[in-house]
Amino acid sequence: MTKLPFCIFYQVFLNDTAVSRISSNDFKQSVAFSNKISVPGPHKDALGRCTAYSLPPAANMYYGYPTQVEAMEMAKAGALRHIDKLTAIAESGINALKAYRMEHYTDLNVTLVDANIRRLEKQLNIK
Repeated sequence: MTKLPFCIFYQVFLNDTAVSRISSNDFKQSVAFSNKISVPGPHKDALGRCTAYSLPPAANMYYGYPTQVEAMEMAKAGALRHIDKLTAIAESGINALKAYRMEHYTDLNVTLVDANIRRLEKQLNIK
């Protein structure tokens, strides 16, 4: 029996930079693949019939590329896109924080100062 050559592709998980070499007709599961993915099975109804398949979570999604160079380029591009997305989220969070701080400036710096709270406590004779 002649051994068939393996068909190789390179796998890059979403928002990851690691490139894994995968043989598509080697049916042994690689360590990198088995650690990252839990393969979703079909959903079955009460009669045991397959009703629908579900996609894995976004963290388990990956892209396959025919060459290692292309996989590395796309891993870099995907990582940079993910960094840009996280930076945008951070910038909007900082802007929301600044807006909240400005809206509540008087309360935070005058009304709710500990000295004013203690003064009110003495006025009301609360201990």
